[in-house]
Amino acid sequence: MEMVKLGIIGAGGLSTQKIYPSLSYIPEVKLEAVCDLDENKAKRNAEKFGANLVFTRMEQMLDEAELDAVIICIGPEQHAQLAPIVMNAGLPVYTEKPPAVDAAGALAVARVAEETGNLCMTAFKKRYTPLYVQMKEQMGTKRFGKPAMLVMQRSFSKYNNNSPRSTFLLDFCIHLLDLAPWLMGKVTAVHALSPEPNTWAIQMVFESGAAGSLAFCAHTSGVYPDEQVTIYGEDDAMLFVRDGHSLTFAHDRVYHTLHQINLTTAGQEGLVESGFLPEIQAFIKAVQIGDRSIVQSDIASSYRSMLVHDSIVEAARTGQWVELQYEI
Repeated sequence: MEMVKLGIIGAGGLSTQKIYPSLSYIPEVKLEAVCDLDENKAKRNAEKFGANLVFTRMEQMLDEAELDAVIICIGPEQHAQLAPIVMNAGLPVYTEKPPAVDAAGALAVARVAEETGNLCMTAFKKRYTPLYVQMKEQMGTKRFGKPAMLVMQRSFSKYNNNSPRSTFLLDFCIHLLDLAPWLMGKVTAVHALSPEPNTWAIQMVFESGAAGSLAFCAHTSGVYPDEQVTIYGEDDAMLFVRDGHSLTFAHDRVYHTLHQINLTTAGQEGLVESGFLPEIQAFIKAVQIGDRSIVQSDIASSYRSMLVHDSIVEAARTGQWVELQYEI
């Protein structure tokens, strides 16, 4: 198809700031319809971003609008409820992260994707950011060698943790819990300590035999650095992302900066570096040409990331190592 006709469900803050603006940089997509329970928000975004149709009921949008694909950006409970409806209507769907509140919910969505044959993609943006894409590419080079260990740190200001969808681990840290297996391969076992919901010390074992150590803490009030990812190779090499802004490769005591982001980056470049634009481009391209290999975060892989999350919660509750049992 020459042009992908898109409907978006959700006109809240995240979608309005990141998803809708990204569409203006994708010439292959036409925003056809906006749907939100708040009609005023739906009308606002339709007018601002050029949609022809406004709806307050998703079922009506699916019945009346001529669409090629749907994006859902509401909350994990609704993502898991609405994505199957879209796929059963014969359309590919993209949902914001997380795809559900738990692995069981994500697995149910994955089963519908399998049954209908329709693409379901989760917006795990870290897989699409230039920094981490380049990091993964460097991990495959001969000079880096076999990955031996992953170390992650993420800090933030205090979370309220007052609902399943807004816990620090699920709502915020899920991006890194998804990034870890994307970089290192399947997680086979986890152990975790969590004295309270804003503090997590996590150990991982990967299928390759590599180890992982993750520290997440929401008590820093934005103290720099807030995100660090380090991967050590067995040939005395190291890849290091600092604060989500720079990628460094070190080998034989020589350091090379491979990627550096301007901290004041905004507009199109900001959407690219944050991963928002590349992930939406991947979804639109996959729909347009019918090639799912473009998508790095289909619902099956998202289910596996959710199982990592749930297993960490269980490990913290029991104080025991938890071995992961994947159903897909």
